[in-house]
Amino acid sequence: MKIVTIASGKGGSCKSTTALSLAAILSEKHKVLVADTDPQGSLGWVADRSEAAFDVVSETDQKILARFREIGGYDFLLCDTPPALASAALEITVKLSDFAVLPSPTSPLDIRELTRTIKEVIAPLKTPYRVLLARVDSRRINEALTIQSQLMTAGIPVFNAIARNFVAHERAIIEGKLITQYKGSGAKDAADDYRRVANELLREMGV
Repeated sequence: MKIVTIASGKGGSCKSTTALSLAAILSEKHKVLVADTDPQGSLGWVADRSEAAFDVVSETDQKILARFREIGGYDFLLCDTPPALASAALEITVKLSDFAVLPSPTSPLDIRELTRTIKEVIAPLKTPYRVLLARVDSRRINEALTIQSQLMTAGIPVFNAIARNFVAHERAIIEGKLITQYKGSGAKDAADDYRRVANELLREMGV
């Protein structure tokens, strides 16, 4: 089983959307378990309302989190984490993980918090990772590509794929659907963004 942690030290970074979207896509061909380690439990709430092809567990107990490697019967375990650098759940799951996905919008504040997350949590644990530029305004793709290039120049690995900001993600939640199930405007483009992310992720992990 491969463990992938979705991590960020800041709220509103698109962690839960990324975890749900990747789980929905990966579960089309793999057995997937998603662990919601955020006490707010927003991911679990969304998944419970949809007809998800993956399983979800909400868990915040540090002793149980530390035993995630003992879980059997799944190809992937995706961990959604609390938006706090000092979170024990974040450190435990990143340490256990085969890979970490770091979603981040492109505002200066978000990029600053992203670099703090890498420096204070990811790098010390030596967990392989990639940054995912997320919630990107389609009208500002060139700006996102510039930031992407700047991060790579600074030695920070970044997904080539970019997750654009689509209202479809919010509309899907309102209707109790995953982005792969929603049929409204922008849904296909939103899902395709995360399909590209999932394909890169699988290649990075050699799956």
